[in-house]
Amino acid sequence: MSFCPNCGTQNKDGNRFCKMCGTSLRVPDPVKPAEESAVVEVPETEPEAVPVPVQEKAPATVKSSAVSNYNPLTELVPYDGKEMLFTLEGQAFSVSEEMDAYLHYRKVFQHAAKYMVQHVMRDYDEQVRDLDSYLTKFPIMYVHYRRYLVDAAVKILVNYEIYDIDREEFETELGKDFSKCNEVYETIIEAFNNTIAENQARAARNVSLLPSMIFSGGVLGFAQALAYNAATTSLAESCIRNANVSASQRNEIFRRITREDVYSNLMYDYWAVHYSLTYRMHERGIKVWYPSIETNTKAKSLMSNITNDLVPDDKKASALIQTFVNRPMQKGLIQYIMDYYQRSPEAMAIVDYVGLENSDR
Repeated sequence: MSFCPNCGTQNKDGNRFCKMCGTSLRVPDPVKPAEESAVVEVPETEPEAVPVPVQEKAPATVKSSAVSNYNPLTELVPYDGKEMLFTLEGQAFSVSEEMDAYLHYRKVFQHAAKYMVQHVMRDYDEQVRDLDSYLTKFPIMYVHYRRYLVDAAVKILVNYEIYDIDREEFETELGKDFSKCNEVYETIIEAFNNTIAENQARAARNVSLLPSMIFSGGVLGFAQALAYNAATTSLAESCIRNANVSASQRNEIFRRITREDVYSNLMYDYWAVHYSLTYRMHERGIKVWYPSIETNTKAKSLMSNITNDLVPDDKKASALIQTFVNRPMQKGLIQYIMDYYQRSPEAMAIVDYVGLENSDR
């Protein structure tokens, strides 16, 4: 296990990103300063839009709510950033083209993720009534709607002539790095199997095979098994249904799953698609900024000193600007700028650009 140098969260060995804050766990590349004199011309024509993925028919075990063509996915198009200029207490500073591109993708994927999560929760409220339906239906919902975001991300990569990353590869790596829903799911499966073991039931032998037979590879493997293999689906449902776990025991395990946690974990996992996309773009030399350990550490230290009143008032604007250019979505930064400057026009220009919802939680 390794620890994130930015937020201290423990991560599995081999993870490329922190599962909590998205910080790259690899050795950072040197941060390129923005060119102050750079002049960016707005292209005369709009970039070619990424087509909204055609909805695949949902597996028979889940009735999926319709995703309309008019939704935030239409905003998920290739975007070349432009230099942005702002002032704070009269001090001018710029946002580089690379950072502007990153913030754009972060914002539109946040909107699209929220839209998709609303659809998942609609299905969840309709169909997940107990432990059995959670175990068999939720993973299918999860992957079904996440694929809209994954497909859009892959199409953006293809637009930049990155042809060696397909949906399966992108989705597999995404599941390794960002999958809070799967972590909870595996905890519930473990509790279910432990209950079977404790009850010493005859069905224990069958159901204890579930993790290796169906859940290997995380949520993706589970969803594929249920969605595309009717025999496996039937076996899984039968094993779960016939396991010697009483109704009261099932209810006790199911009560550990709260709707609020399901929503927040879905939102985290879905929004994290932008981390995988921008990291891959940055890694391939496309002009997209990506947060590094170095920039995250600087922003965190600056923000800590600012909020603890260790920065004099006459130096505060400069410190806030330094924080912004190192990590504009630093936790508490945008809210602090808005409150400290009492919603002044300068402050609100920055707030509107980044967005409160786009900041780290």
